[in-house]
Amino acid sequence: MKYLAVLGLSFFAIACSPEQTTIAESKAPVANGAFDTSHMQRMGFVVESARPAHIDGLMEVITDQGLVYASEDGRHIVSGRIFDITGSEPNNVSEMVLEAMRVKDLAQVEDTVIEYTATNEKHVIHVFTDTSCGYCRQLHERIDEYLALGITVRYLAWPRNGMQSSAATSLKNAWCADDQQAALSAAKNDAPLVSKQCDDPVAEHYALGHKFGVRGTPAIVFESGRMLPGYVPPERLAAELDK
Repeated sequence: MKYLAVLGLSFFAIACSPEQTTIAESKAPVANGAFDTSHMQRMGFVVESARPAHIDGLMEVITDQGLVYASEDGRHIVSGRIFDITGSEPNNVSEMVLEAMRVKDLAQVEDTVIEYTATNEKHVIHVFTDTSCGYCRQLHERIDEYLALGITVRYLAWPRNGMQSSAATSLKNAWCADDQQAALSAAKNDAPLVSKQCDDPVAEHYALGHKFGVRGTPAIVFESGRMLPGYVPPERLAAELDK
């Protein structure tokens, strides 16, 4: 039963702690060329970094498709999560790796988000959103409440039905609009947008969401890199952020 309970934890994000941070930073990156990525590349992975994992004989590999584990010779890969079970509670060390990855990657797209800035900013969240998603609309309807609680909201585009969907077109038009905030609000109320083309980031955001493990919208990413799936009401979210 304990084994099944540990596996079940992989479906939930676990908050960061100093102890976990020490674990996550305990392995040094592998020098370029020291890890054979040829087999992974042939399978379609783009390898961004590799380092020894927390289990001897495995490599922790960050790819364009997220975190995977590989054998030291690069010939086998493993999908799953690693837990440290030496303490009183299991620590999801894989989630700590993912959180660090999300923080790093979000810093690279800061100039491509649509931001609603809180006057008395206490926290910043990134939200993968879809104009056709009912829960995304529910979140957006209460945007002023999030802002009043000191929560700045930075939206990223994530058309849940793919890049060929009508929502993807709507998101592109919103990001290309002169007034992005007004356009995004209008799109979430089924108002037609002026069709406009620009160097929009929708495809980039969509790929980033897949890398992060987004499976639906909204998906909320905290400053720590922790990710919560689904809609969270303003006061409950503020309480989570304050923990």
